[in-house]
Amino acid sequence: MKPSTSLALIAAFAVALTGCQGEPAPGTSGGRRIALIYKATTNPFFQAMEKGAREKAKELGVTLEVAGIPSETDVDRQANLVRNMLNRQVEAIIIAPASSVGIVTPLLRAQEQKVPIINIDNRISKQEAANQGLKVATFIGPDNLEGAKKVGAYACNLIKKKLGAGQKGRVLILRGIDGVENAEARRAGFEAAVKEAGLEVAGSESAHWHTDEAQRVTSALLAANPDVHGVLCANDKMALGAIAAVKARGKIGQIIIVGYDNIDLARQAMKRGNMHGTIEQNPAMMGALGVECVLKALDGETLPEVTPVPVELITIDDVKAGAK
Repeated sequence: MKPSTSLALIAAFAVALTGCQGEPAPGTSGGRRIALIYKATTNPFFQAMEKGAREKAKELGVTLEVAGIPSETDVDRQANLVRNMLNRQVEAIIIAPASSVGIVTPLLRAQEQKVPIINIDNRISKQEAANQGLKVATFIGPDNLEGAKKVGAYACNLIKKKLGAGQKGRVLILRGIDGVENAEARRAGFEAAVKEAGLEVAGSESAHWHTDEAQRVTSALLAANPDVHGVLCANDKMALGAIAAVKARGKIGQIIIVGYDNIDLARQAMKRGNMHGTIEQNPAMMGALGVECVLKALDGETLPEVTPVPVELITIDDVKAGAK
């Protein structure tokens, strides 16, 4: 997410709080009524996604109902939001699922009511969807494996340059929620980057996307592996937790830390030299494309299986130079 003003963040956070209560936030005035349901309402990444969707809905004259869950582990609550939106008779649903598998059953009711479904950000499990007969109009999102490989390779190259010839770097991986599509893709991307660089994974654990949990997990991993050279984090919020743990051990600047999402707090950490890289995956674009694609689906248009969103490596040098 690109830097934004404090007022914009406060406004986005206020809207997010409405969604946290399990009730949709006020919709954008317009003709067709569609729903955006997402996760982690306190995460700036999803606030940017909502902003992009709202702006596009206003442009196209669409009523957009928005709701979200406060935590990415709150799968049951997100399922209830799907049912709530259907009770409100929305004509289509755009969803960033907390669970790639767990959201399939709740969405079947939408399909039974002939409500088109647009999947954004985290891909619904293709196998589970096929098993239950769920059809999604399109998936809008990045190649998470490619993104994680990019930022992972960047971190590994920094480590290799720092160590010099003859030394083998060791890294930690902080995973997202195991079994969730984007978390698994990012894990695989990190592991591929480490293997290709000839480095070693000293430890790998899930911190469930959360900052506080990431701090605890990283602290434990560092205690068991005091000689590690890098921490690869599957999102920026976990990277912030890793920074706190590394700082507590007096090793800021010595250990390379990278994340994923390009949120403002991560950019601030890079400006201070505490973090080294992240991935921009254009959440506002995802939100806007979700609105565009859902209108096409409502008009009976056949959409491609995947509507790609580009990923971009953002480095500490980019941020310090103001280049990106």
